[in-house]
Amino acid sequence: MKGRYFVGILLILIGTGFLGDQLGYLDFGDIISTYWPVIIIIAGLAGLFDRGSSKLGSLIVISIGVIFQLSRLDMITRDVFKYFFPVVLILIGGNLIFSKGAVSSKSGANSENWNKNRTNEDFVDHTVLMSGIENINTSQSFKGGKLTAIMGGIELDLRDANMEGTQCYIEATAIAGGVEIHVPRHWRVEAQGTPVLGAFTNKAVGPVDPTAPLLIVKGTAIMGGVEIN
Repeated sequence: MKGRYFVGILLILIGTGFLGDQLGYLDFGDIISTYWPVIIIIAGLAGLFDRGSSKLGSLIVISIGVIFQLSRLDMITRDVFKYFFPVVLILIGGNLIFSKGAVSSKSGANSENWNKNRTNEDFVDHTVLMSGIENINTSQSFKGGKLTAIMGGIELDLRDANMEGTQCYIEATAIAGGVEIHVPRHWRVEAQGTPVLGAFTNKAVGPVDPTAPLLIVKGTAIMGGVEIN
């Protein structure tokens, strides 16, 4: 569901509810104050079934909505934010276990604080935990990848790479950490990120040619940042 359709339908439903409230058919103010987190859940579900959206980011959005809804229904009595971080860690762990990639190149915590390497892999898959990695990728048929930084950092340099076909995806997740992606000047870049107390920014100045190779970066930044330049 495209974003404008979702917002349009949401406004129609809210307007209909307030109209019903004015006509005396229902107490819409009480309903909206109790069930407003359902809007967040629906937004997450819309992203979950959108091929261009990050599935992990959509699951995190759904989880936020569910936690707030349970709190509004008094099914959770403690501070809702105490439940948020453990749920996020569970989702990320499950995503790392069950996700699939054509080629895997994992880089986790090790004896080095920041690991530098040069590769020509067509598909990159980096995960860091309380550490860092700098990857200079020179693949001439780059197909995309997956980057996950938890309390650490990943820097992916693609300036000497070439893309296979006209479009590919990178899923980037930063939790209390950072992901930085450098792209060639002849690539177009589209960012589809979900920031939660963080930042998801696209500083790449690509060509205006609509036929230029397109890199789509999607993912989530939670108390961290994802930057493309």
